[in-house]
Amino acid sequence: MIALKVKNLTKSYKNFRLEISELTLESGYIMGLLGKNGAGKTTLIKCILDLAKKESGEVFIFEKPFNCDEIEIKQRLGVVLETPILPGQLKPKDVKEIMKSFYKNWDDRLYNKLCDLFEIDQNKKIIHLSKGTVMKLSIALALAIRPDFLILDEPTSGLDPVARNQFVEILQSFVQSEEKAVFYSTHIVSDIENVADFVTIIDNGKIIFSSSRESIEEDYCIVKGPASESNKIPQSIVLSCKKGSFLFEALCKKKEIEKFIEPGFVVEKPSIEKFYVMLVRRDEKDEVLETL
Repeated sequence: MIALKVKNLTKSYKNFRLEISELTLESGYIMGLLGKNGAGKTTLIKCILDLAKKESGEVFIFEKPFNCDEIEIKQRLGVVLETPILPGQLKPKDVKEIMKSFYKNWDDRLYNKLCDLFEIDQNKKIIHLSKGTVMKLSIALALAIRPDFLILDEPTSGLDPVARNQFVEILQSFVQSEEKAVFYSTHIVSDIENVADFVTIIDNGKIIFSSSRESIEEDYCIVKGPASESNKIPQSIVLSCKKGSFLFEALCKKKEIEKFIEPGFVVEKPSIEKFYVMLVRRDEKDEVLETL
């Protein structure tokens, strides 16, 4: 089943425009949405969830058109926002009771287990909890409804390394069922380096890459060599190139680079982080020659 499909979605603000022609995520997979701060990740998620009114386009969740009134779909949808919306004067145990009354698949045992794991005090007002603890509470609440689809916007914001590692393990366990899916937005590439099945990169409101994690290693490479010889690689196969005084570093299409390799060139497999950085960086010494 297709968990998420976005088609021809647009949203404009004063100095920013989001334009997403198509985005698809099937059940059974985790998709990491990467982008710099301000690239459009949160705007896209808000439009998907109908928290921001899109100008045009369609959003389908579980292959059905979605808006904020779709109660049936919401029962199967867990959401963690970068800035959790939780009543500050309530205690976690109070929020649990409210959530429990709305979600038919609410799992008390799972909620308690996660709260113990994250060391969340059930009797302390939310306003007095740290930012990281509030985020942990949001994660526990989202998972305790037993969703089929998780939408996460910077879920590790404020978490310490131990909690981040715990969260990654939880996600890996969550998608063991082919019926589950995760759409995970972050600018911290290491968070999804080992868990994402698909990677989507957004920059300036547009998707500039969307494919499987394996395709990054199989279809692309990093070529390094003397700066004076960078022109020996055709621009048509270069996606991004950085030149220094002595060396160049280029992100290239792997299948087309072999015949242009010169003695002294070094060819490496790109990690997700390296691939991402090469695509989106825009400093004065970079020459972005082509987009995907």
